[in-house]
Amino acid sequence: MRSTAKSRHYAQLLLKIAESHDALDQVYRSMLEFYSSYRREPALKAFLASTKVNIEVKIKLLAKVYPDLHPVNQAFLAQLGDERDMKLLGTIMKSLEVGYYQRSDQVKVHAVSTTQLTPEIIERIHKIVQSVTSWKADFTSQVDKSILGGLTLRIGNTILDASLSSKLARIRQSLVRS
Repeated sequence: MRSTAKSRHYAQLLLKIAESHDALDQVYRSMLEFYSSYRREPALKAFLASTKVNIEVKIKLLAKVYPDLHPVNQAFLAQLGDERDMKLLGTIMKSLEVGYYQRSDQVKVHAVSTTQLTPEIIERIHKIVQSVTSWKADFTSQVDKSILGGLTLRIGNTILDASLSSKLARIRQSLVRS
């Protein structure tokens, strides 16, 4: 089985197990949190990939070191290491994200603005996204002064750019063409 197909298979399996435990959101969120640590810790990568440490020991140590890691994820990661497939974790995470959003009727929304967005603006964005897509918005935001003003929204794979910097760039291009 090709690695991308194998990664999708692992992600679908994890999502199916999470749903059977009625813990789709908890499993997804705790895996995201864990993965950010995993990417920064070479010792953790080596530990999970080790074939000299058995699954039960890996699960116990994961539970102790990462108490917020869902038990489903603990078992999944220990098994992944035992199968010598930890190298697939990055592509598994990409497939996991796609599958999670499909199963949870949510869409990932990321906003970039020059200042911190107020709760009222965030709520308006939530309502607009839900009315247009009929999905709930899983919202994150970031402050970036380089856009000069306005807002950019990434809704799933669609980017809506209403930033001042992009408007100025379009004006500049039209003036150069004239």
